[in-house]
Amino acid sequence: MLTSKLVAAVHAEAAKTHPDQPALVFPDQVLTHDQLRRLGLSFASRMQAAGVGVGSRVQLRTPEPTLVLAVLLATSWLGAQFVPFAGEGNTPVALSPTHYLYDPNAKEAPSPDAIAIDPDWSPARTDPFDVSTSPSGAADADWLWVHTSGTTGIPKYLALSQSMVVARSLAVGDEFSLGSKHVLLAHVYSRPFLARAIAAMLNLSTLYFDLAPDAWHDAGINMVSGSRSLLKSRLNGAVLSPKLPVVELAGSRLPEAEAIEFLKSFETVDDTYGASETSKSYSTFWTLGADGAPVQTGRMRDSEFQILGLDNTPVGPGESGVVRVRNPYMAKGYLDDPEASANSFRDGWFYPGDVAKVTADGRLSFADRSDNVINIYGAKVNGFVLDQIFRQTPGIKDAICFRNPKPGADEELFAFVVYEEDANQLQAIASAKFAVEERMGEELVPRVCRPVNAIPRKADGTPDRQACADLVLKVVAAKATQPD
Repeated sequence: MLTSKLVAAVHAEAAKTHPDQPALVFPDQVLTHDQLRRLGLSFASRMQAAGVGVGSRVQLRTPEPTLVLAVLLATSWLGAQFVPFAGEGNTPVALSPTHYLYDPNAKEAPSPDAIAIDPDWSPARTDPFDVSTSPSGAADADWLWVHTSGTTGIPKYLALSQSMVVARSLAVGDEFSLGSKHVLLAHVYSRPFLARAIAAMLNLSTLYFDLAPDAWHDAGINMVSGSRSLLKSRLNGAVLSPKLPVVELAGSRLPEAEAIEFLKSFETVDDTYGASETSKSYSTFWTLGADGAPVQTGRMRDSEFQILGLDNTPVGPGESGVVRVRNPYMAKGYLDDPEASANSFRDGWFYPGDVAKVTADGRLSFADRSDNVINIYGAKVNGFVLDQIFRQTPGIKDAICFRNPKPGADEELFAFVVYEEDANQLQAIASAKFAVEERMGEELVPRVCRPVNAIPRKADGTPDRQACADLVLKVVAAKATQPD
């Protein structure tokens, strides 16, 4: 069960116990947690005077993390909703802001009635918000709207309550602990930034900004968080020496070669598995063993995982299956998308659309989602599910489905099939196609099914759809060079 607490109230309680603990560190300024608390109260007072309250949707335009966090705290106290800016024209009509705030030092007014955050919003010039007037029930109402690609790559929005965000933040208290020092590489409006910045606030950690990588060690940075591409860009080919303790990477699966490269600058690489819908759920930690070889260990967070076959029962060790996950603070569904919500949130579980297996040493090994997502007429389907339908057909031993790679070809699927030795191939393939049509729709029935001796697979055993496409193109090229 979630505890009904406001994000701002949890931060205020913690800040009062360690008022001088640094919250935000810039090259020319340090803001303590108590100063951040008081800034949130003065912002709440000004926003309340401007009509912000329950039912309001607030959107902020600024590159400044201090203002972002202060407005988050203010909306928390007021029971208003925070809608992060996701680019011009990208906010759905249903989430149209009722109040625009902006930083006049950095941004133009986004609308004629936008509210400028000026020096009068300072705690020195504004009476603090009376927290006793915070609306009841605000902790469990929609608060933070999160932009996500969900399970298909199609943009969606989902809402998180303050209770959910508090629980998510406290669940990573081992990483964001009292006084721990962090660098966040993500943009201030992004979900990765907001999730980690709020966790840092509630656990009294310290965030550093505008700090060059060669200064991270001297500043005592404990953890750097970001995507692989952001980290590569920030390091720009440099190797940190001495090494930093931890880098947390989120996004697509981390290849071993890149993990080894990052281990030149960090003692531990945390390859994080998570989603907007469920928060951080699993970590694969990369370290170097005594012999210098990379070592992987897994750690389950406070989420429950299951890996299922098409019959919706758990697969055995070493077998690949579809992932489902649940925890007390997972989202409930997507904004105005009942079909996607019904597909992804079922029976109290979230189905992220990923494929995984349990390795011999007990770790969860996730396939790269991009390896399994196939786009046909704008619909994204998990190719692994199609493969499984074929494999469950009597007479078929193994199979892989992939998009027709021929230049200019229609949007259609091909399949390579390994038949059982005594199979009636025509009957088996007809049964498989019927099963796909029945479960997935006619447009996802592979048009061409070719028998092969073995399915191309990667070193980790996952299907290699690109290798299949390359084989088709190789055959096409060979035929083109043959004399008439």
